[in-house]
Amino acid sequence: MTDPTDNPTLGPRAADWRRLAYDALVILLSPLGLLYLLWRLVIKAKSRAGFAERLGWLPPEAESPAGGDDPVIWVHAVSAGEVAAVEPILRKLRQAEPHARLVLSTITATGRALAQRRDLDLDGLFFFPLDFPGLTERTLKRVRPDLIVLVETELWPRLLALAQERGIRTCNVNGRISDRAFLKYRLFRPLMRWVLGNLDLICAQSELDRERFIALGAAPERVAVLGNSKFDEDFPQVPPEETAKWRQDLGFSQEQPILLAASTHPKEEERLLHCYQQLRGEYPELGLLLAPRHPERGDAVETLISSFGYGCRRRSRAVSEGEPSVQGHARVQVALLDTMGELSRVFSVATVVFMGGSLVPVGGHNFLQPMAQGKPVVFGPYMHNSRDLTDLALREGAALQVHSEGELCATLRRLLGSETERQLLAVKAQALIRKNAGASRAMVDRILPLLESI
Repeated sequence: MTDPTDNPTLGPRAADWRRLAYDALVILLSPLGLLYLLWRLVIKAKSRAGFAERLGWLPPEAESPAGGDDPVIWVHAVSAGEVAAVEPILRKLRQAEPHARLVLSTITATGRALAQRRDLDLDGLFFFPLDFPGLTERTLKRVRPDLIVLVETELWPRLLALAQERGIRTCNVNGRISDRAFLKYRLFRPLMRWVLGNLDLICAQSELDRERFIALGAAPERVAVLGNSKFDEDFPQVPPEETAKWRQDLGFSQEQPILLAASTHPKEEERLLHCYQQLRGEYPELGLLLAPRHPERGDAVETLISSFGYGCRRRSRAVSEGEPSVQGHARVQVALLDTMGELSRVFSVATVVFMGGSLVPVGGHNFLQPMAQGKPVVFGPYMHNSRDLTDLALREGAALQVHSEGELCATLRRLLGSETERQLLAVKAQALIRKNAGASRAMVDRILPLLESI
């Protein structure tokens, strides 16, 4: 396949004046951006990994040879959740285009780490460049994509504008616009009309998302409702012997019930510990496993656990120091899972799962992994980042939503005391996943004609 910048039909094109105006604004505001970047690098210790790649200096395997005949597909997913969601799309793209160069970019180190752990059959993996004049061009020159696939809300103005100018096809998969984002984007509708106008295809998660994309300026004929590829994830099936080993390694007995609070954020752990104290009055053998969304918060969470008077078996310490497994009848009250890449399989030990980011206004996290393992799932009121998925689960009776700490305690108490209700939730959850599978296949069927049109 020829370089899209040489394609007489799709490019090159004259530079869009809106892109030039946007570049001027970005350069004007760059001192503020530099201060923010320094704050992330020095104070927050973020964005350090792969900094050269963020400036467009890519690893050799991510660069495409000039004049190659095979198509180059660049997929961008911001973090671990999006990487997991796009995995089935990547696999189906590889099946459909076995000779294509398939490269993936992420923004966060956790997303990159997950991509490295998964066998995704990629030709290249790199950190997404800053969307800044010169840096985007440098990356495009090295990747030389024929098609760019952006996941969920990753809509980068310069990248999309330059892609259109150079005849590179673009699409968005698992497209969604949250309630909060919609209110914000409406204030900048001319900008959003320009950004969305540079997308050849938008695969929206729901009809509401489609309506919002169109309201913000997307062409109706370019927006299709195709669902959510998260339903097509390769959910782990954990055998009983592995579950037993996890319980032992985490310090729990094989018999005690376990409340697993997953992907928690600040202020949530404190509420869960308050609730745990109350539940132990009725369920004295109950164990609590806290798995913070950001494992680097492990020290702070351990201190909080100690302030409630509990000892803490910390997974990272057990791994690094070779702490022996708890044997026999010993029971840990509270354990802390502060490692990367283990939660998807550790869900197997849970009696009940609470999904974090939902008691505080973060927006919630994907709860399909515990559902797929037959675990009853409870989440709080703030689920706006997974609105369509949440609505589906609640409508099908496959999960429970609470609106306060008190309601959370009452719901957990009821579930811990009713195996029948836990099993009913599990059956409905697994049926929900089967019913909504297939979105990734539908998306790839719509994406492939974009390549054929080059």
